[in-house]
Amino acid sequence: MPTNTTKATIAIITCRRPQWLKRLLESLIQQKVDDNVELDIIVVDNAGEESTANVVKAIADVSPYTVHYFHEANAGIVFARNRCVLEFLKTNSQNLFFIDDDEWPESNNWAQLLLNKQSEKKVDIVTSHVISVGSEGTPTWAIELIYGKNKLVEGDLVNVFYTNNLLISREVLQQINPPFDKRFAMTGASDYHFALKCQKAGFNAFYTNAPVMEEFPKSRATVKWFLKRGFRSGIGFTRSHLFEDSLIKAIFHCTLMSGIRFIRGIGYCVMGAVTLNKTTFVDGLFRLCSAVGTIAGFFGIKHNEYNTIHGQ
Repeated sequence: MPTNTTKATIAIITCRRPQWLKRLLESLIQQKVDDNVELDIIVVDNAGEESTANVVKAIADVSPYTVHYFHEANAGIVFARNRCVLEFLKTNSQNLFFIDDDEWPESNNWAQLLLNKQSEKKVDIVTSHVISVGSEGTPTWAIELIYGKNKLVEGDLVNVFYTNNLLISREVLQQINPPFDKRFAMTGASDYHFALKCQKAGFNAFYTNAPVMEEFPKSRATVKWFLKRGFRSGIGFTRSHLFEDSLIKAIFHCTLMSGIRFIRGIGYCVMGAVTLNKTTFVDGLFRLCSAVGTIAGFFGIKHNEYNTIHGQ
């Protein structure tokens, strides 16, 4: 490989979503990158279903980029993500993208935009935001709530990032390996925990405007789902800090955050009730549940969100 060539791998984990995976792969093989960039794609299937393997094979046959398929038999989002990293580190690829199977890039230069920001800032991690698009029949209030408005601007330093739109250098994954902790296998928050580990290891992450679209299914658009998500995110926050911080620091930080989330939750609920805005009201309930979950995390309580698969 010439010294001026950049090799990058796009990683996808999937589980029983062949139609959505097909949409994503069809979008990824349309990506346009500079002449000195070599792309390939890794798909890790956490279910090992023939329908998924067939989708990957059909796309691989027409793709300008090499597409690899792997089955990860250990159930859980952490095991699938770590398998992506394992297969990536077997190659000489320098950078790993993560994108979810319910997403697709907004533009055909998504990958190049992330690489450009990495080169410009000379950093190891670059991220961008996600734009939610509802499935047919998904209510507007839920679409508006899931990610809210993007407040980041070009070049912002980012402390918290997730694997739904991410570029990571090989150096990060060699130093923090395995990157995703199996204690989060079915609970979520493994990517928040990974971001915390990256921050403590001295790796900086920057934002660039290279969004991906995400289909938000109608089956998730319920108040109950948002309340469970808030509770789960609070638990994951506390568990992450308990694993990485001293006990005293974790107790102080998480208790403080629980209080802040509770106060904000009350405020949003009141504002939503007064203005009859369901998005704001449910946002308040979400924050209240997150506050409760933040305390529940101290007692080893878990919520296995990923036992239920939404999508197709």
